[in-house]
Amino acid sequence: MIKLFDTTLRDGAQSPDVNFSIRDKLEIVKALDDFGIDYIELGWPGSNPKDMEAFLEVSKINLKKSSIVAFGSTRRKGVKAEEDNNLKAILESKTRVACIFGKTWLHHVDKQLSMTPEENLEAIEESVRFLKDEGLYVFYDLEHFFDGYKDNKEYALKCLKASSLAGADCLVLCDTNGGTLPDETRKIIKEVKEFMDKEGLKKDLGVHFHNDSGTALANSLASVGEGVNEVQGTINGLGERAGNADLCQIIPNLVLKKKNKLEVKLEKLTELSKRIYTLSNIKPVSSQPFVGKNAFSHKGGIHVDAVMKGASYEHIDPSSIGNKREIVLSDLGGKANIVEVAKKFKIEVQKNDPRVNDMLKEVEIMEKKGYDIGDSNAEQFLLVDKHFGSKKSFFNIKTWKIMSEQKNGEFSEAVITGSVEGKDREVISALKGGPVGAAYSALTKLISTDYKNIEEVRLINYKVMIAEDKGSDSSVRVYIEFKNGKEEWGTVGVSTNILEASLEAIEKGFRYYLIKNHKI
Repeated sequence: MIKLFDTTLRDGAQSPDVNFSIRDKLEIVKALDDFGIDYIELGWPGSNPKDMEAFLEVSKINLKKSSIVAFGSTRRKGVKAEEDNNLKAILESKTRVACIFGKTWLHHVDKQLSMTPEENLEAIEESVRFLKDEGLYVFYDLEHFFDGYKDNKEYALKCLKASSLAGADCLVLCDTNGGTLPDETRKIIKEVKEFMDKEGLKKDLGVHFHNDSGTALANSLASVGEGVNEVQGTINGLGERAGNADLCQIIPNLVLKKKNKLEVKLEKLTELSKRIYTLSNIKPVSSQPFVGKNAFSHKGGIHVDAVMKGASYEHIDPSSIGNKREIVLSDLGGKANIVEVAKKFKIEVQKNDPRVNDMLKEVEIMEKKGYDIGDSNAEQFLLVDKHFGSKKSFFNIKTWKIMSEQKNGEFSEAVITGSVEGKDREVISALKGGPVGAAYSALTKLISTDYKNIEEVRLINYKVMIAEDKGSDSSVRVYIEFKNGKEEWGTVGVSTNILEASLEAIEKGFRYYLIKNHKI
């Protein structure tokens, strides 16, 4: 049985833009446990007070499956294992599983530790034995194992043997620099297995790959093929430099392609990925295999037509990992795209319906202007409603004026005239802040006269990019994300005037919410 070791909260937290709070860590632990991860490396309790506090807090949680792991290093030079603060912190963390690393590459033993090769072997042996004597289950990470092995095979194997004889339960081969290629991985692991058999070292063997050469996934899968039974990685491949092996790719490949039996809730994989992105405050990678928004999206008309007829353009069933098929609206698509998108919103139409052609023409015009609708659910919904739905307007904007100035700080004012349910109105909204905030506030005020629940909608993201590059005459594409409760959606506005584009996106975001919630 393959065991999964997640290091998102330790190695993944070393991503440049990631800073998990204690609350974040606890939420992630619960999500990983619910998914079915075997081991969760929570952090390095000896490195900072926040990590130690996280360990003490997580000890209060009743986990269903996962074991919490405390990370650390072998003892320092000239210090006894039982007196080493790093090792003592692992015991103070209250966890019963430890993962410590030690040097394997003589280059680091000399340059970084200033130890002799023999002193390093003693540090490995004494550190592992100390933790084992305290009753802990111990993973031993052989840092820079592959580089060390290629540099001095004999010494790398001595390090492996020393940790094994000291009692380590699982020996983990680490590609710390991320430079090893799959053919090297297979060859080295075969030789390691032969050495372990010859020496009678009957221990679990694990791997830990970084992605600096873009081979972390391939190396992880190759390792399992050679008999490795523990795989380390992070959700979404988070990690320093180019990141770690991505468990969101490793796990479905092992289960669906390699037919390994892993006790995980595979159908929750996409949800888990999104949760980690949210708590990491990192924008999801749309093209990420398996769990990305575009992983099962279809844009070309021929592809969509084939999918509608039952032909496969997907390597797995998206629902098996909790993802879904998306039909992308673009000028490259045809009538089949329109029919399929309409079906997504419970509207059945035929290709020869004139409304299909009308919507296709509008999509083509919008794409040329730079809207880039893609698989935006809200944009698709609004277009389908416009051409096939109720066509209820709810409100209309007739004129608008937005002003912004420096007045003891930024001050903005928006004036909007329009109608709501056929009644003309004018609203003014003045506030400290930017012009987009003023426009958002004014339109909210206009609509809420008849639709009070519009005040519950929050603007959570705002992005601007060039739509058509024509120098000073360039148009901009404004993308705004909204939220109400658990529902989130995004809409787009395009104009040579950034305020007009912003107001269009806000207007469409509100319109989407009203149509959806009034079921007209």
